[in-house]
Amino acid sequence: MLCPKCNLESPAGSKFCGGCGHKFDLVCSKCGTNNPAENKFCNECGSNLKPAKSVAGQITETKSQPVSHSKETLATDSPTITGERKHITVLFSDLAGYTAMSERLDPEEVKEIMSWIFGEIAQVVTKYEGFIEKFVGDAVMVLFGVPKVHEDDPVRAIKAASEIHDLVKAISSKLKQKIGHALNMHSGINTGLIVTGEVDIARRIHGVVGDTLNLASRLADIARPGEILIGSQTHELVAFYFKTKQLAAVSLKGKTKPITPYLVFSKNEIIVHQNQAFARECARKTLDQQQKPAEVPLLNYRLTYPIEL
Repeated sequence: MLCPKCNLESPAGSKFCGGCGHKFDLVCSKCGTNNPAENKFCNECGSNLKPAKSVAGQITETKSQPVSHSKETLATDSPTITGERKHITVLFSDLAGYTAMSERLDPEEVKEIMSWIFGEIAQVVTKYEGFIEKFVGDAVMVLFGVPKVHEDDPVRAIKAASEIHDLVKAISSKLKQKIGHALNMHSGINTGLIVTGEVDIARRIHGVVGDTLNLASRLADIARPGEILIGSQTHELVAFYFKTKQLAAVSLKGKTKPITPYLVFSKNEIIVHQNQAFARECARKTLDQQQKPAEVPLLNYRLTYPIEL
């Protein structure tokens, strides 16, 4: 850790320079906000600052240096998951309108808005017990099934994507006069096999590889603003929970065969059933055109809407 004032090398994790007494600040790895050295969490977005580098310590440490953790750090660390093959659901969500906003506003204003959006997204992901693998520019990649596994991880991913879309719309409406245009998310979700490296939430150590990630990213790329596109494996697992529409097969970059995406209807068109048994019963009723419209609850809404069977 190099002091910016006297250039004295200090041990990693130092709060003050041993040569001149300069106090090192901590930079949040998510939003880039400077925080006092004694902070454990970011004042701006609430992220854990334990793994954050100080301003003076942004020089990459060599692999030969042992990683040391204080008793306090070890007490807050989450369990580490070693590399293994896992079946997970991946959510990629990208912000439409970011480039135009960046051209119109000062970089500090853009940073403030993105910190606000990412902070809200993090809360949604936490609600559904997903894992934010990374924020990249104006996009976020979330894993469902690592490290916590749920039987309904694909459903959780779609619920999270829907809420993320809604919260960005709400933020956009408050900033419309300032930024001059609407902000919208467009998301891609895919389920499949991946191989994980070491995963430690508290220390931000992770390593996930597999074609499942690539396809989720490609689906997000072709989704239009406001759309949630899912892959065929995800669709098979959520068909009883959501109303979807099969789209025409498309050729995606890096894929040898065309992919068939499915569009998940947003907001009041998202239909969620109480359980699979009821969903299967509704599916059987579609064979009888004389059945009366059924009513099922919407995702996170108390109102009910009819389904034409």
